[in-house]
Amino acid sequence: MVKVTYEGDDFKRMLRTDKLALERLVASGKTGIHEITYKDTKIKVEIKKKGIGELVVKRFRAM
Repeated sequence: MVKVTYEGDDFKRMLRTDKLALERLVASGKTGIHEITYKDTKIKVEIKKKGIGELVVKRFRAM
């Protein structure tokens, strides 16, 4: 079992269908930067490992 931490308020305001799609992506074990739907638009999300058995999901913003 992996502990998943969502960083940011964007994930609290997600629609249920968008959140389920994100959870399926996390459950598949893929890490990196992925593009998902967020309400009417598409956003980039970064999934990365933080230690053993922990994943961090946050919105990716290029600098």
